[in-house]
Amino acid sequence: MKAAINFIIPFLFLSCQQAEKTSCNYITDYYPYTNQAEIEYYLGNYEKSFELYKKALKYCESVGVGTHQDARIFARVCAKLGKENLALEYIEKRISNGGILQEFQNDSIFTTLLNTKRGQKIVLDYDLNRTKFIDQLNVELRTELQNMIQLDQQNNMTKFQDSMFLENDKRLVQIFEQYGYPSEKVIGPYNIDQIQAEPSILLLHSNDSIRLNYFIPKIKKYVENGQCSPYVLGIMLDNLELFNDRPQTHGTYLNGNGGYAKMISDKSKVNSNRKSIGLPPMEISKKLDSLKRL
Repeated sequence: MKAAINFIIPFLFLSCQQAEKTSCNYITDYYPYTNQAEIEYYLGNYEKSFELYKKALKYCESVGVGTHQDARIFARVCAKLGKENLALEYIEKRISNGGILQEFQNDSIFTTLLNTKRGQKIVLDYDLNRTKFIDQLNVELRTELQNMIQLDQQNNMTKFQDSMFLENDKRLVQIFEQYGYPSEKVIGPYNIDQIQAEPSILLLHSNDSIRLNYFIPKIKKYVENGQCSPYVLGIMLDNLELFNDRPQTHGTYLNGNGGYAKMISDKSKVNSNRKSIGLPPMEISKKLDSLKRL
């Protein structure tokens, strides 16, 4: 069974009448644009960032999964460009999906916007809207997942780990079949209670067979639908390889000195693998990480 390893923690149809695309596959239609848009944002290239975000948002809704909090960044881009109504619209979207008002109030770029009539209404309505958001969450499922994660951490590397991991596997299958992926829209983000409820660590401790035959195909669909971060899928795949003493194929694990853990030698294949699940090329990922630290 799996011991914990440190990791980086991020539909295409034709119209019968006009042959126009009508729905979104986040792997092909969203992440390739938003990954580059975020880099342009940090570089101060706001017009380029805006155009890339608009391409991503043409068919897809902005996501708030894992490290992808695109509504907040797009709102900043719009504010920088003086697109006030669009910036306020995405502040509202972010809040309606679990974002907190303070993240905007503490950002000076939004000060003028929040003092407009529409901005003041966002502030006045925040407590009520926050309550509505929390009330529609599956709090019981959130608590159950938090308990599963706590037991996983307590019993990992003990004589109880194998039986506990198998029990968690069975329960996760039931959860996926009943609720789909327990995303932030289902169980709420970390900011609800500052206790982790996202189930990726449980997936990393899943049995090899059920991971290959059930969880990985299921998670791929959730990534396509925008319900799950592509990083969850990437670390599931690489964790499986590394644990079985094979090189990782998606470049999601670092070693202790900051380089990549054992990885296949063909970097172009790694980037191709990453693209197939919605992750940016390794060079783009490194650049984005370095820009965020500036």
